[in-house]
Amino acid sequence: MAERLGDRIRKIRDLYGMPAAVLAKRVEISRQQLYAIENNETTNPGALTVLRIADALGVSTDYLLKGKRKTKSLTAELEEVA
Repeated sequence: MAERLGDRIRKIRDLYGMPAAVLAKRVEISRQQLYAIENNETTNPGALTVLRIADALGVSTDYLLKGKRKTKSLTAELEEVA
């Protein structure tokens, strides 16, 4: 099964040894809301929540959302089209 947003959040949080309660407090959401996000029960946690989680964990939103650390630059895509 493909890794999803919640899976990546939990993986990074566990890697840092950060308790869920600490992350929830840093992101200013409830522990229950974080639990739902990490268990992929929340289909759309909201852009600001994802941004705050990424900031708190020190990763990019691209990594959390897509599982990629880098994205193609817009100029590279435009050059391919031209």
